[in-house]
Amino acid sequence: MSVLKNAALLASFLFLSSAPLLHSQALPAATAASHLVVGGMFSEFAPDYGSNTLLGVGFYVDLNVRRHWGGEAEGRFLRFNQRLDVHEDTYLIGPKYRFHFRNTEPYIKFLFGNGQFNFPDSFAHGGYAVWAPGGGIDIHLNRRFSARADYEYQRWTSFQGSSLTPHGFSFGIGYRLF
Repeated sequence: MSVLKNAALLASFLFLSSAPLLHSQALPAATAASHLVVGGMFSEFAPDYGSNTLLGVGFYVDLNVRRHWGGEAEGRFLRFNQRLDVHEDTYLIGPKYRFHFRNTEPYIKFLFGNGQFNFPDSFAHGGYAVWAPGGGIDIHLNRRFSARADYEYQRWTSFQGSSLTPHGFSFGIGYRLF
């Protein structure tokens, strides 16, 4: 899948997911827990291919439509610390369940989407289906900003006749739009 197709899929999901929020009457205060957070992250992953650790940057978008339930979309580009031009990019989306404790929100998520893998010396490039359970914590620094620590385990299906299982940590900063 191309980056343009992934961006179109993400935009479509966000547009369709926000439809319940776009109505003419205000929700009662007890049920108005919807919010949208966009953020950037830095990641360190064990790629499950070769011996080096890949580093990279990415973005995430959280659309929370209920007190605990929402969705997350993310793009991650593991392009630093490459050996022989081996790198991984992922475009994932899926449900997320949040817990609330004062100014922290631990969460669990289950994402799925597309992974792009570049083989050694750019010999080949392939796209694979990916599913990824994970979890982490968002710490609210103030009304708009939050810090994030996240762990994700990925499973790339049909990778060269078996599967690839990268996993790693991400740290980021989010900004709450509404």
